[in-house]
Amino acid sequence: MRGTLPLRVYYVASFAVGGVFVPFFPRWLEARGMFGLRLGIISAAAPAMALFAPAAFGVVADALAIRVGLLQLACLGALASFATLAISVGLGVSLGFGGLWVAATAIALFRAPMSLMADVVALERASQVGTTYGRLRLWGSLGFLCAALAAGCWVDPRDALALPVVCTGALAAGFVASLSLPRRAELPDRADRHSIARLLAQSDFRLFLMAAFLGQCGNVAYDMCFSLRLFDLGVPRPVVGVAWALGTGAEVLLMAWSASVFRSFPAPALLACALAGASVRWVLIATVHSSSWLLLLQPLHAVSFGLVWLAEVTYTSRRFPSHSLATAQGLFASAVGAGSVVGMLTWGLVYQRAGGSLVFAGAACFAVGASAFAVALDRKVRVPVESSTAVEQ
Repeated sequence: MRGTLPLRVYYVASFAVGGVFVPFFPRWLEARGMFGLRLGIISAAAPAMALFAPAAFGVVADALAIRVGLLQLACLGALASFATLAISVGLGVSLGFGGLWVAATAIALFRAPMSLMADVVALERASQVGTTYGRLRLWGSLGFLCAALAAGCWVDPRDALALPVVCTGALAAGFVASLSLPRRAELPDRADRHSIARLLAQSDFRLFLMAAFLGQCGNVAYDMCFSLRLFDLGVPRPVVGVAWALGTGAEVLLMAWSASVFRSFPAPALLACALAGASVRWVLIATVHSSSWLLLLQPLHAVSFGLVWLAEVTYTSRRFPSHSLATAQGLFASAVGAGSVVGMLTWGLVYQRAGGSLVFAGAACFAVGASAFAVALDRKVRVPVESSTAVEQ
């Protein structure tokens, strides 16, 4: 694993930003006076950028056979954006709705392709160093877990400076780590690289994108509203961090030990089961009003996110050759971004008017629809498990 140390450090640092940003940014915005539709519009900046940034980065990555250079560009841009926000807050600049939206959009523009490019690098590096994608990707989840725990104890959303400063520091560490990654991918010189139009012309891929889109419409309710629901139930901030860490810890265990599952079952079938499991989780969160029981339900995150994500990445990595992998991954990330936009614009307003129960009941409906598309995908094409290589989880 020595050859993958810079990538593992990058995963830890870049996902640590998410461990602070995802659970506490909605509360940070509320402390700045952003509620309801305003909260949803600002929160939707991230997935809005994910509509086109990952796909654009993916096309360039395949066309020029570069991965790490684009990863470094994205990381540096996110670092500069967070640093600008931290400096503005530190100088006492009152940003207001417009300023916060601009800041969130700038951050999102560069954060959107960071995970995509890291995943593409991990998928290609795994075969070179004798490991699996899942065992590389779990370091990102560990970074998220540790950051969520630490942020729950030490990052107060009411403190305008704490969140942007912590995120700036984590991104600086990630950028330094990325400087040690190999600069250029060794891809075959192929004139028949799959264009976006050729990929979208394949019916099984369209079914997959619909499943990813609908699944994310539901999953973003968790990203956006779960912390708010816990706060409304009177859960202390450190316990909110523990709740996120419990879910991410279960996700890490799944990623570490899922290789045999993905050798035995096709990715579309696993995706359908995982999305069905996600719908059960959202129903339980909608109906349970005990903070203790909500904490006990957190290991289900291994299914509603961990298994869903691994199945989605496995499908694209087995379905498309290396010279088109970044483009396919970029389109997948754009579908997820579209789902996040729809979800965030919906759930912020629904939560303000009707509370968390209706939010998660709606999320369950989206997950059921996503599972139906995954079932149709599984019936249409079975990706042969024999064709899998080191990209197995």
